[in-house]
Amino acid sequence: MPLPGNHTLTTIDLTAYTPSCGGTPVAAYVRVPFRCRLVKATGILGGAITTADGTITVSANATTLVTFAVTQSGSAAGQMFNGVPASPVYLNEDDVIVLTPSGASGANTPMHFSVVVRAA
Repeated sequence: MPLPGNHTLTTIDLTAYTPSCGGTPVAAYVRVPFRCRLVKATGILGGAITTADGTITVSANATTLVTFAVTQSGSAAGQMFNGVPASPVYLNEDDVIVLTPSGASGANTPMHFSVVVRAA
């Protein structure tokens, strides 16, 4: 088993939840607690999506920070998908991160999100 990368004391996970990333998508929101840099965004399915791939768009202040795909083929509860920004993305205290699902199918398929941030 490989050892994980270093998780510094200035790195935290912000979590959010949506009751549906499928047919009727519902956005999830999380508050940024301090000035920081976005490291990674992840989503874990709570069930299968049925006929089409989905996309999660992570944004703040009306600016897209990163997107990642949620593939339908073989999807099941517990599968994780993630996205890493192509260039450094900085956020300020009290910014609101919006995680918006789109394109997927399957009514009421929940998804748990985690956004990794590191103090700037």
